[in-house]
Amino acid sequence: MPVGRMVGRDAELARIRTALDNATAGTGACLVIEGSPGIGKSRLLAAASEYATGLGVATAEGRATKLDHVAPLSTLLGALRNSAPLVVDNFDQLGDPAANRFWLIDQLGERLERYVAERPLLITLDNVQWADELTALALRLLVPSLTSSPVLWLLACRTAPSRSPGRSAVELLLQEGVERMELRPLDDEAVHALCAEILGTEPDQHLLGLARRSGGNPFLLEELLSGQHGGRALPGVDGLPGGFGDRSVADLSAGFVDAVQRHLQSLSQDAHRLLEAGAVLGRPFTVHEAAGLWGRRAVELVAAAEEAMQQDALMETGTELAFRHDLIRESVLSAIPGPVRKVLHREAVTVLRAENRPASEIAEHLIRGSSHWNSQTVDALHTTITELARTSPSTAADLALRTLKAIGEDHPVRPRLAAEAVGLLSTVGRLAEAQELGESALKTGMHPETEAMLLYGLASALKHAGQDVAAVRYTERALALPSVADSVRARVLAIQAHALLNAGGLTDAAVSADQAVLLARSSAEYPSMALGIAAQSIAAQSSGDIAGAITLAGEAVQIADEYGGAAAQLHPRLWLGSAMAAADRFTEAAAVYEYGQREAHRFGTAWSQPLWHYHRAELWLARGLIDDAVAEAEAGLRMAEQLTTMAMGVPLLATLSRLALCSGDLETARTRLECARQLSAEGIGSRVEDLAWCTALLLEAEGRPEQAMEALKPLLDSLPGRVLLFTQEPGAAPRVVRLALRTGARDIASVVADAISGLARRNPGYVSLAAADTHTRGLLEGDPAMLRAAVEAYQDSPRTPLRAEALEDLGAAMQHTGHRHEATDLIREALDLFTTAGLRMDADRVSERLGRPPEVRTAAGPPQLASLAWSQLTRSEIKVARLVAEGLTNREVAARLFLSPHTVDSHLRHIFSKLGLSSRVALTRWVLKQDAAAEAEG
Repeated sequence: MPVGRMVGRDAELARIRTALDNATAGTGACLVIEGSPGIGKSRLLAAASEYATGLGVATAEGRATKLDHVAPLSTLLGALRNSAPLVVDNFDQLGDPAANRFWLIDQLGERLERYVAERPLLITLDNVQWADELTALALRLLVPSLTSSPVLWLLACRTAPSRSPGRSAVELLLQEGVERMELRPLDDEAVHALCAEILGTEPDQHLLGLARRSGGNPFLLEELLSGQHGGRALPGVDGLPGGFGDRSVADLSAGFVDAVQRHLQSLSQDAHRLLEAGAVLGRPFTVHEAAGLWGRRAVELVAAAEEAMQQDALMETGTELAFRHDLIRESVLSAIPGPVRKVLHREAVTVLRAENRPASEIAEHLIRGSSHWNSQTVDALHTTITELARTSPSTAADLALRTLKAIGEDHPVRPRLAAEAVGLLSTVGRLAEAQELGESALKTGMHPETEAMLLYGLASALKHAGQDVAAVRYTERALALPSVADSVRARVLAIQAHALLNAGGLTDAAVSADQAVLLARSSAEYPSMALGIAAQSIAAQSSGDIAGAITLAGEAVQIADEYGGAAAQLHPRLWLGSAMAAADRFTEAAAVYEYGQREAHRFGTAWSQPLWHYHRAELWLARGLIDDAVAEAEAGLRMAEQLTTMAMGVPLLATLSRLALCSGDLETARTRLECARQLSAEGIGSRVEDLAWCTALLLEAEGRPEQAMEALKPLLDSLPGRVLLFTQEPGAAPRVVRLALRTGARDIASVVADAISGLARRNPGYVSLAAADTHTRGLLEGDPAMLRAAVEAYQDSPRTPLRAEALEDLGAAMQHTGHRHEATDLIREALDLFTTAGLRMDADRVSERLGRPPEVRTAAGPPQLASLAWSQLTRSEIKVARLVAEGLTNREVAARLFLSPHTVDSHLRHIFSKLGLSSRVALTRWVLKQDAAAEAEG
């Protein structure tokens, strides 16, 4: 698109040029340009591309159309295919979006990252409010992940709110801190200047008065005065009603429609027919397609196409024609009588089928053009919904809803279609709509099997959304139905078991899991079998049978590996790794998590990514690798927010709160915990351990031990039947006992001591449990010998922070017995362990025991990099920084360090924050500078 007139947009152009200058220096960004139709967004994008080309920046320009929502990734890929020079080649090698959309986005991000390592890139996307669902998802994932690379994203969209995927992506990006640039109407001075430029002379007062009626909209002003080129006067303009420029496109005034029609009135009838056909098609179109809608030969409309382009109504886009501006297309469309539009949509179905256009596009015209819903038409729509669901489930849900509305209440296929629509809505998190439709459909009556599947869809989605209580209610309704197949009942029971693990008791969850496994075995329903056995594993671990939990999780993994498909995509390795960690098998657990996360990436099961990050964060926390744990937990939370799947939101936020406590940052700990509580209040479920334990730790750190004990009441009341906290974190037992003794609650301390003793006896050979048992008894009985035995036992445990706590407790006991020198040595050793692990709050407390003021510390780097500059970074961050400086992409760094790209991204964010940098280029320079300084120092 030519840049054209840019009067009154100097400030906006300056902002964009500054962002492009920054991109050439290595710093990426994203700007959202908002405004009403015709306000100048497209011209700003064109001006940005022109400036970028002058700087030597590669450009990729894309423009969404109203029909883009039915073509997966069409908006973004369209931009990259038309890039200059070519940014991404061999598009076919990216694969089918239907096969694995998350993998495809990752691959696209990897290619973009590699490209911009050599040359900065500008990506402009116009009309983002119409972008397809997969492009919207790509924006949510790629824009944040490429912020440290020289990529500038310019996203133009209309101000009017909508529920489209593109608009939702923009809102999420704005919430994450992306800049907004709102284009406002031109002021009187700019209107005057634009009039003078268009007319080539100073406008008189009559023309200025007329121009002001454009509402400061540049496009409408130009149409009002002369059209885009050539100085042609717009016929009949004096009759244009005032104020039309202030109205939204959704309610185009008759005045503007009339103005456009008068502007085009000199066109021949064939040219009018061509424009009407193009407006109905709703995207760039060929002359052949437009002619087909009117039953004409394409050659008969060639002259009409040339005429429409000469009048600037249409323009060339490669081998297709497109309207010069969406307002023209929408005005032409709104002027076509309704019955005529319906006929053209029906003709479009036949034409597009002959052209082998995507079924999803044909479905749009079926919906808009059909009046009689025979089985063939409904079957075609149902097939399209099924195909579309694989790549764009929200778009498929919208098509299903529109189909339901069109076919009416009495159509025989309605119950089955309603059940599928409920499942689709639930899958994409539109739970309120899913529940409303589901409850409405249930009132009409349907076959029990269909009703059970509808209820299962609701329950499954609610469970994955973290709303466990609601999920249990729907499973109970499904199980109460008669004559439901065992395979369906197995699915329902498996989901119910997992929901009950959070929303109910262990006994009920175990019963549901047992029934699910029994029915799944008899009906060969392998996904439900794997899911049910996984629930049995979690219940076993929660009740204290760690060996049993490992065995059961291993069985679920075996089923998933043997039968694959949906069973494998449930990822039972999540629970196997958790059980192994409880048994102190940290190396094996880490390997299981690494393999499972790579498998999840291959399958495209993005919902599982927050879970993998959470479990790895918990593993690093147990080992005392605080900074690594923070990187994993932040990556998990970011993924959950980007994918809008907040089922793991509460435990991830609780973990981040605990990690902030470890670092002594009480304010961040409070903020994270409050966010977790807010999610919980909104119905997002979690285990009782998550919030109760974190709350108690924060209250204890704030010096409120009595309130901390009160926060622990839900956990203490469940002992000894539920000991999940102690299986996951054996050191919680001595910590609770220490707190109970401090508040005079010796009876509670005894209950906790008995619970950890019973757990240790039930699981012989597990070092951390045995050491925690001895530690707890030593505190309860005030026995230094037992505390010394605990210190020795912890030497064989991978949980380094627990040994530090035992050393501190033993040192305190030795102080009370008068052995001050030994006590000091013990406490110093504890201080060293706490400091090395980055447990700053514990280190400060121990320092005070030694009579020292708390120190300001940074995590120590490796000995050979112990310079002041490098000491700002952790060991993991140093590794990431060096590999990035070598030119590796995030995915290449992740593969080298056996991490996920999202974890690498978290490490990079911390590195940039600590060093005050904003780009990979700046980081590379920093690393080279440090190396040069080290070399100069010998």
